[in-house]
Amino acid sequence: MKMSAHQPEHYSNLQKLCRICGERRNKGRPYHSQAFETQIKDVFGVDISDDRADVHPKYLCFNCQSQVSEPSSKVKEIMPVEWKGHDDEDDCWVCDIKAAARSDSFAVPEKPAPKRRKSDNKISVPKKEVPILLKDLNEHIVCSICNGYIVDATTVTECLHSFCKSCLVKHLQTRQTCPQCKILIHETAPMQYIGCDTKLQDMINKLVPGLLDSENKRLNEFYANRGLSVPQNGNSSRPITPNSQDAEAGKFPPDDGRTWFHTNDLKISLCIEPIKKEPVIPQMPMKYVRCSMKLKVEHLAKFIKQKTLIPEELELICNKKTLTNDATLENIWLDTWKRKEAPMTLFYNKKK
Repeated sequence: MKMSAHQPEHYSNLQKLCRICGERRNKGRPYHSQAFETQIKDVFGVDISDDRADVHPKYLCFNCQSQVSEPSSKVKEIMPVEWKGHDDEDDCWVCDIKAAARSDSFAVPEKPAPKRRKSDNKISVPKKEVPILLKDLNEHIVCSICNGYIVDATTVTECLHSFCKSCLVKHLQTRQTCPQCKILIHETAPMQYIGCDTKLQDMINKLVPGLLDSENKRLNEFYANRGLSVPQNGNSSRPITPNSQDAEAGKFPPDDGRTWFHTNDLKISLCIEPIKKEPVIPQMPMKYVRCSMKLKVEHLAKFIKQKTLIPEELELICNKKTLTNDATLENIWLDTWKRKEAPMTLFYNKKK
């Protein structure tokens, strides 16, 4: 049926609405209702074969088109709109769409309230706080090495077990496995596969009142009894310089402006001796040395040269094999020393 001549605005607004739900369509691909005539009748029970151009919109919105295309995947319950023609005497909500568009909203015909589901009749009960005893959490916040609450929480990256930092570092000086599950952390450098767990430590400090204050008090007493300054944030890897009184008492070497550093690298014990074929080569003041396994032969040779005051360049020998300058002690211990018991014996000689 043709549209009346006095309804151009009403007809124009109809093209912006959805035939089923009556909501305003988004800009994009239009879905013509006649293409889904059978599906609309099956899903919504609406017969659009007798639609009038001046009363009914001829397009569908995306949601309604999805409903008729896949009836089994209903997102929400949609109630079809009963459309009426334009009436000049009453307010026509379709014609008011132009004014309502300025506020991005407009009134749609009242739809019947959807049927309540059985699940809507359930009464929501407020959740009660369940108290948890601290002893129930002990297996997660107690160090299995010292059987105390974890301090400076450190976690193994391989198995995610956590321990006190000092306990774990002391354990890994002689072993390469996790203290709890015995999994191999790393064959040569297990210290590189552990890390501080600040979130776990913050949680433990909140769960155990007074733990942080007690630990700080013990830390201050420890350094005060030894005449040392407390490292910032309790980090023992920071440089510590002995005071002059301890140096005079012989507890520490004299302070010559240099600082002492302690690293968490895997250590190895060495026995450094001159080769017996050259009796004129001076010996080391102390032939037993403990140093990092990452140390290269080049740096160790410079250290020996400085201690023995030998002007010539030196070469190091292990198991009758001359070592290259770029080799690390870790490689020597694995390949040349064959992981025998410490200390690893090295000989030094003048380069020919």
